[in-house]
Amino acid sequence: MKPARAFRNQELARKLIWINCLLILVPLAAMGVYTFASFQHAMEKNVGSYQLQTLRQVSLNIDTYMNELDRLTLTPYSYKEIMDFISSPREPGQPLSLEEIESLNRFVSSIFINGRLDIMGVSLYGEKGASYVVLPESQYITTYRLDESADWLKQARSRFGQPTFITTHEVVSTSGTPYQVFSIARELRSFDTGRSLGYIVIDIDPVSVRKLLQQAETSAHEMMYIVDGQGQAVIRRDDSQPVLELGALSGQGVLQGSGKGNEKRLVAYVTSEVTGWTTISAVPIKELMKDSLIVRNSIALAMLVCIGLAIAVSVIVAYRITRPLRKLSRLMRKVEQGELLVQFPVHSEDEVGRLGHAFNMMVSKLSKLGYLLYETEIREKDAQIAALQSQINPHFLYNTLGSISMLAEVAGNREIVTMSNNLGRLLRYSLSNRKERVTLRDELIHVGGYMSIQKIRYEERIHYTQQVPDESLDLLVIPLMIQPIVENAINHGIDKGIGSGRIELRAVVDANTLTIIVEDDGIGLTKEELDSLRERMLHSKELGGQSGNGLLNVHRRIVLHYGEAYGLTLESMPYQGVKVSMILPAQRHTE
Repeated sequence: MKPARAFRNQELARKLIWINCLLILVPLAAMGVYTFASFQHAMEKNVGSYQLQTLRQVSLNIDTYMNELDRLTLTPYSYKEIMDFISSPREPGQPLSLEEIESLNRFVSSIFINGRLDIMGVSLYGEKGASYVVLPESQYITTYRLDESADWLKQARSRFGQPTFITTHEVVSTSGTPYQVFSIARELRSFDTGRSLGYIVIDIDPVSVRKLLQQAETSAHEMMYIVDGQGQAVIRRDDSQPVLELGALSGQGVLQGSGKGNEKRLVAYVTSEVTGWTTISAVPIKELMKDSLIVRNSIALAMLVCIGLAIAVSVIVAYRITRPLRKLSRLMRKVEQGELLVQFPVHSEDEVGRLGHAFNMMVSKLSKLGYLLYETEIREKDAQIAALQSQINPHFLYNTLGSISMLAEVAGNREIVTMSNNLGRLLRYSLSNRKERVTLRDELIHVGGYMSIQKIRYEERIHYTQQVPDESLDLLVIPLMIQPIVENAINHGIDKGIGSGRIELRAVVDANTLTIIVEDDGIGLTKEELDSLRERMLHSKELGGQSGNGLLNVHRRIVLHYGEAYGLTLESMPYQGVKVSMILPAQRHTE
């Protein structure tokens, strides 16, 4: 509700600007977001396709290598003596004959032919207890027996003579040195009966497959590794790289996964039909989208330029459209302040032109009515003054007060003499002074006579002080301006209080401003009384009297004489007095 009210209270030009900005920003922002999202999606799709294509080639190379190893597991079928050895019953610890040793060594040599460094070991196991195991850097061992609970053995039996690939595991040489290998196992069956005779297991160094992974052209932040059917890592391109938790994957495709720190990654995977293992490539999306950031920044920059130009044009158009209305508003404020000699220039016949024409007609009529009202008030004021002067004969008052003073002096009553003389001067100053402005010196003399009478009346209850610099005494002020303020301080500040009171009159000249301050320490005003009096001084046109305590009268006279920039200011706290500041321009006779 509040934002809507604030929008309604704004200038018309600002409303137009806000509406135009909204109509510009929303479509441009939506278009920019849609364009960038489409570009990012297309780029991610193309990168994923390229990544999947690269991964297919890597997987093909690995399958070729694995097929070569698979062919090695068929070698025992080419050696009748090896098949006879595997199918022969053997007792634990039974030694090999020389012929068996020679044939087995010849068989193992055929496996390691051409100096294959990737093969770490060869193992032959017979169902009837025969075994011949060659471990890395070890002599042959014939005491191994099949572990019926081994996972690879269960898998090999279930594949009926097809190769079984065993994930990376650890083997220990006879010297106790551990080696990491992955293995390929095959169940060996009889050609005649088809029954299982035993198994051959070839251990391979994972470095050979790791080299195939490292041959692929990848970025520095790309991860590449192989997992088995359960999603467990088999071989990694770099052991320092983590493995994503993607679960079991099959087939091939592209998806998004989360890495360390929930970092989004684009994941491509291909499952080998030879090994059943899945080769995975994972690239951080932020790395793939580095180029898209350039596009995004370009789009954002273009949008900002377009928005800036559109807003600039919108501001110019809005202010040009509303310029006549602003000018009309300023002229109306001048009329509110009483300046009726204004006119709105009409240059068009649209709504603004018709409104300006109506404004000119209104101001013209107001000017005529104002002149008639002003003339009526002047005539009424002159009539009142003439009636007052006709009722009060100043010479009669002066002579009467002079007679009272002489009689009091003959009687020896000095107080009556002082009061009558001061009262005579007050009346003479008030009734016979027809000047618009008097010097501050004359006004202070008038205030001094008034305070002399009040001191006799209140005796020791009033302490009056006056601090006025000499350079301000010749400044011009409005007559009968200070005395009502001092009188107000006595009547409403000290007279209503208990005990004695202080009234201080000061004058300060600062640059082109004269400030006259009348301050008392009487009962003061409450916050409500002070706010009410300030409100009446700001808006009321009444001339004081009983309701205004003289303050409104003085304030209106100063404002009418010098303008709205001058007048009275009030400061007060309950039981701490009232401070009245009269602000006037510092003018001299020459001005």
